[in-house]
Amino acid sequence: MSRSILSYLAIPALFLGMFLVAGPLPAKEKDPGARGDDTAAGDNSVVIEKKGPAPAEDERKQEPAPEDTSADENKDGTGDDDSLEEASGPRFKFKGQVKNLYLFHRTDNFMGGNPLTISSKNLSSDLTRVRLAPEFQYRELLTIKLDFDNELIWSNYGKSLDFTSYWRPSEYNDFLDLAWEPYRGPDLLYRIKIHRAYVKLSVDKFTATVGRQQIRFGSGKLWNPLDILNPVSPTFVEGGDEQKGTDAVRFDIYPEDRTEITAVVDFKKSGNEIEHFNMQDCNYILRVKTSVKDADIAVLGGYVSRRGVAGVDFAAILFDGMLRGSVMACIPEKKAVFFQANAGYEYTFKAGVFILGEYFFNQKALNYNDDLKAAVYRQQVYSMNQSTYLQLANQFLTVNQHYLALAVGYDFHPLVRGDIFTIGDIQGRGIFWGPTLRINAYENLDFTVGMMGAFVFNEKSSDFSEFRKNYMFYASGSYVF
Repeated sequence: MSRSILSYLAIPALFLGMFLVAGPLPAKEKDPGARGDDTAAGDNSVVIEKKGPAPAEDERKQEPAPEDTSADENKDGTGDDDSLEEASGPRFKFKGQVKNLYLFHRTDNFMGGNPLTISSKNLSSDLTRVRLAPEFQYRELLTIKLDFDNELIWSNYGKSLDFTSYWRPSEYNDFLDLAWEPYRGPDLLYRIKIHRAYVKLSVDKFTATVGRQQIRFGSGKLWNPLDILNPVSPTFVEGGDEQKGTDAVRFDIYPEDRTEITAVVDFKKSGNEIEHFNMQDCNYILRVKTSVKDADIAVLGGYVSRRGVAGVDFAAILFDGMLRGSVMACIPEKKAVFFQANAGYEYTFKAGVFILGEYFFNQKALNYNDDLKAAVYRQQVYSMNQSTYLQLANQFLTVNQHYLALAVGYDFHPLVRGDIFTIGDIQGRGIFWGPTLRINAYENLDFTVGMMGAFVFNEKSSDFSEFRKNYMFYASGSYVF
């Protein structure tokens, strides 16, 4: 590994050294089982939560995933011997999810098979997914997890570039090829993919995880600059948990209850060819996170897409709410350093109304970087190549630099929740809005309906221009078994 890569990893190592020299600090109260990702939701989609200031599950977009209920306490006080025997031996679980998602959107920028010819079209699509999720555990030592998806996608634009852009995410340079398309026609796509597949080994204060997994850092809700391996747009309908994940080796060390040290090696091909694999095109992250009284502080350094990265993140209780913020510096080879940052505050009122405000800054926006804008154009018109990939990968791509968001959520009934979030594109003079309604119709059965639209007040280029005249409508149903 080159000296430059090691120098970026040294940033969090220096922070750890300073922390250890300074000696123990009083730690805030935490859930003793809370380890790993900074965000409890495990994704970067909008979180609108009724339960106080602490991080919580994403209730706006994230569909319920199969949960581990085998460790529930015995309610009637019987069967203790069976529980002890189960905890000390091998366990096999089989769970899953059936989901249907329908989207409708009219666009005036339909590319079809040629991005140089633009027309108008009503886009209609329907996804049906059956996810099978077997899991094997041996005590707390070993976990083997697999999420296996069968997906059937019907649409009226199946052979277009628009369909590929939305429904067929790029797998360029993915180390493992875990998606197959037995059939792709003009109206129907049948896809088989492995959504997650990893082996986790835990020994005392050390954990190692190998395989296709989701790796997230940072505490941001709408935007998360430290989420460098899996950046996700806050307007993505399904939420971050449905991203394909990362083929990586992750090591977590917990020297004491309030400190986590995480190292990640994210394997990548080079030029989308395994024969050209080299360590310089892989991604490396080292993060140190600790708690001081009512605050979590994390420092991250690494080498990602041939860019040095260094960032800091914090989350602290303030006036019974949660204040969050982060800054990420990216140091490209032979180019100027650029920054991304966010700051936000969330609060739940006594009446049960939840409110979240967040600001996001992206110095390297498309309207302010001609090279990046040209790379996006090349990706649309031509096929991806290594040079374009390195320009676009592992970063938030936004049209402008400054964004301000507000989200509000409320439980109208224990089984009915409404949310709305808005994003203001300050330079593009646009306001995006997206209300959703979620109904828990039955145990493990949820229905969600929502729409996305925007107000754009001039002809300037904005992230939300597509929704100015033509709204997107969606509805989904999900059953977990």
